[in-house]
Amino acid sequence: MDKRIGRFTSSEIFNLLKKDKAGTGFGKPALSYIAEKKYEKKLGRYLDNETNNKYCDWGKFIEQMAFDNLSIEYSLVSDQTIVHWLIDSWAGTPDLLKNDDTVCDIKCPFTLKSFCQLYECTDKESLISSHKDGEKYYWQLVSNAILTNRDKAELIVYCPYLEDLDNIRDQAGLAGIKWLEHASDDCLPWLDTDSAYNNIHIISFDISDDDKNLLTDAVLLASETLRKSKCIL
Repeated sequence: MDKRIGRFTSSEIFNLLKKDKAGTGFGKPALSYIAEKKYEKKLGRYLDNETNNKYCDWGKFIEQMAFDNLSIEYSLVSDQTIVHWLIDSWAGTPDLLKNDDTVCDIKCPFTLKSFCQLYECTDKESLISSHKDGEKYYWQLVSNAILTNRDKAELIVYCPYLEDLDNIRDQAGLAGIKWLEHASDDCLPWLDTDSAYNNIHIISFDISDDDKNLLTDAVLLASETLRKSKCIL
């Protein structure tokens, strides 16, 4: 069984930091996420079966192209799910590891607006305030930093150039992704080589012990809630 089923995963773990109005307990997003993990454990499969959509296809398919544009300092590890060594209900799947004690995630937005918003970000504060998924992306990196025992993280934002699209369509055809194989230029995100934006932007973070502890405490409490529901992993 996929290690992520029934476990709190880095990609959605930010939900566990949502508090109730009193600020002392879990808020509705956190309680809903905990319930979803209970359902998944009982089902033995993912709750959401709508994973085959254009956004997912694009992000997964273009990830390799983003990696190919990076230096040899980076290793692609997105096929390896890590389970926390003490908290068995916690797992994550980082995209990349870098030689200098850094864990990384790649984001390939399907809209140019999202790409530009991320490109303009330089730190935690601007990421969280400027992008609708900024908080989610930041805590995903914190989670993966904990799981890989690292203190630094990078969010790598990528968008192909127009000249890359023919190759993307050719490769999509070989991979059986029909919609992408036949997509016109106007239906895809791309950059002109004369654009003020480069195809890759890297936002670097130092992950503080305070943030690591905050997230760990939230996962421990959520795990205890799962335990009380008699749904231990």
